[in-house]
Amino acid sequence: MPSHLSHLQNLSPAPLVVAALVAVVVALVIHEPVSGKRSFAAFLRAEKVDGEPARLRFYRSWILQGCATAALAIGLVLALPGVSLADIGFRATDLNGLDRLGLSEAGIGASEIAGMITGAAVAAIALSLLARRRAKSGNTSIPAQMVAVQPMLPRTGRGRWGWAALSLSAGVTEEITYRGLLVLALAVALPARTPTAVIVVVAAVLFGAAHWYQGRAGMLATGVAGAALTMLYLGTGSLLVPIILHTLMDLRALLLPAGARAQEPETAAERAAASGMIVPAQTARETAQGA
Repeated sequence: MPSHLSHLQNLSPAPLVVAALVAVVVALVIHEPVSGKRSFAAFLRAEKVDGEPARLRFYRSWILQGCATAALAIGLVLALPGVSLADIGFRATDLNGLDRLGLSEAGIGASEIAGMITGAAVAAIALSLLARRRAKSGNTSIPAQMVAVQPMLPRTGRGRWGWAALSLSAGVTEEITYRGLLVLALAVALPARTPTAVIVVVAAVLFGAAHWYQGRAGMLATGVAGAALTMLYLGTGSLLVPIILHTLMDLRALLLPAGARAQEPETAAERAAASGMIVPAQTARETAQGA
């Protein structure tokens, strides 16, 4: 069993502390899928009218929501006796701790695991670059798990910067919430002898469910990714590696085929000009001021 999980299961906080953690997590796993689904539906309606400006508003909204949730998680941990920020991954990374996942028994050590992680990241980027190359030959297909979120993908330079900010925000805030806080709550609420695999599977299912708006393929993909990130978190005892990998996985969308996120005018005035429409000067000024 990873030492970090053992540490969490041995915390034995007061019953009221456990109840507070469980209550927050239950609220989170109920609220996130529903609010995400509704927010995404509202975005789709706005995107049909406003295009890229709607995406930029959507990015800002989800960044703020993610930061608020992560701040709540941090505030809760700071307020509760018997737990600390180190218990949700705010600590130095211990790569040697990866051996305690049990892989060392198969002759795979920390250095090999670190190499596998690096190789997986490189392979993911290479596959995305290959997809771009295929797009140049007329094949603009995108991965099945990305089809549902295709409308979210940026179409302009400003949009790509917005997506990059959203990716970084998600990498940090979702790891704090779904790796740090969620695993802590599971560890102290479930029996002390609960196997690592059970913790990982439950956390992965809840993480996948939070991405309900992405459909079945998206939920499955994020669930699998969540399981891998949870294993890395438990092995290293730190959120650093999961945050980096999570951010890189989200940034891969910028390498998808250009046809999947065709270029689009950035403002209402530019869209109108492209379509031959005449926009009142006041509208153009308001659009420029709001950008």
